Amino acid sequence: MRNYGMRTFNNINKSRVDAILKALRDHGALATGNNPWIVDTRHHGVLLQGTWNDETSELSITVIDADWYVSQTKIWENIESLMQIAHEAA
Repeated sequence: MRNYGMRTFNNINKSRVDAILKALRDHGALATGNNPWIVDTRHHGVLLQGTWNDETSELSITVIDADWYVSQTKIWENIESLMQIAHEAA
């Protein structure tokens, strides 16, 4: 397993968390748990963990696994894209 790191996103309220989870599910992902969430994207072995701090309005996303051929750059580009979709939907 490679280390893909973690990123923290600011200004994330409850409606944005819900929009992010919806965007993930709309793209075929399976999200389990309830803060933290484990997300199986069902694409190229990418697994994520999301933890939301409602007091600081921060969402931390950690990439916990991916198939060997998936680049870290591509994973984070896709996450950023989904964050934008969720921002527009919230």
